[in-house]
Amino acid sequence: MFFQEPTMRYPATHKQDTRARLLKTTGALAKRQGFAGTGVDGLMAAAGLTSGAFYSHFRSKGELLEAIVQTELQRSGKLFSGKSRKQLLRIVEGYLSPAHVAQPESGCAIPALAGEVARANDATRQAFEQGVVALKDSMASATASETEAWSVVAQLVGAVELARAMPSAAVREALLRGVLGNVRRQLEGAEGPVDPT
Repeated sequence: MFFQEPTMRYPATHKQDTRARLLKTTGALAKRQGFAGTGVDGLMAAAGLTSGAFYSHFRSKGELLEAIVQTELQRSGKLFSGKSRKQLLRIVEGYLSPAHVAQPESGCAIPALAGEVARANDATRQAFEQGVVALKDSMASATASETEAWSVVAQLVGAVELARAMPSAAVREALLRGVLGNVRRQLEGAEGPVDPT
């Protein structure tokens, strides 16, 4: 008598869930170690998948970078979107913290990946631009003008990127404190002092 093993069926959402897990783990790895220098094998190993599985989700490594940028910047956008000035100030304090500087894998993708995106294809750069503009738009609701919002975004990203390159903890912390003080003044200048509670 012939016996056939039952076939293992994946849930209908298996491919979508795998892709989400892949984007989360490869996004964290790219933010920590850089994207260009990490091969497909390393990216897939971080997600617990084989290199062959990569091509069932993405046509190229460049397409993966574009998907990481979209996913990560949407996540950052949700963090900043629809917040009051007081809430934004609390988020900014976390953004300009030594913990964010020390843990790029769990932080904002903008300072971690901007240099690599600048050398990427047009679709990736467009996705990046949309995410950064959305962040600026969220900040504009709490600043005196769109110009001020761009200034705040540039200070936040620049401070984190510079701090990550500094070997001295004292210099990093002085940089973060200085930028935080300036951003706080910009947010408070929009409509008077931000309630510190």
